[in-house]
Amino acid sequence: MHVPTEAGRRSTPVYQSLLEPKMLAGVEDRLAILNATLGLAVAMGTGLWPWMFATLALHLAMARASRHDAWVRQVYIVHVGNADRYDPWPRAGQRRGRRPHGFGRDLLC
Repeated sequence: MHVPTEAGRRSTPVYQSLLEPKMLAGVEDRLAILNATLGLAVAMGTGLWPWMFATLALHLAMARASRHDAWVRQVYIVHVGNADRYDPWPRAGQRRGRRPHGFGRDLLC
């Protein structure tokens, strides 16, 4: 029976860039592309080229928010999906025993 020694064990490095969301100029890539596309569409469609300053200001605001928390978009999406207050009473059409998303829903336990 062969027991691997400490020197014989394999390890795989996990790079930090693989764990974080993709960024373009400090903003998550989907938001940066959406912002630039809508800004250019409005500017080119209406001829209001100063609108690009508003697009740039929005991009800088998103970059500032992303600097503190790279996952700000996902956190905001979860926040918007939650109710403003807890309502313990059952509703018509509500499925019994369903947990909210993120609280062990669809787990075999």
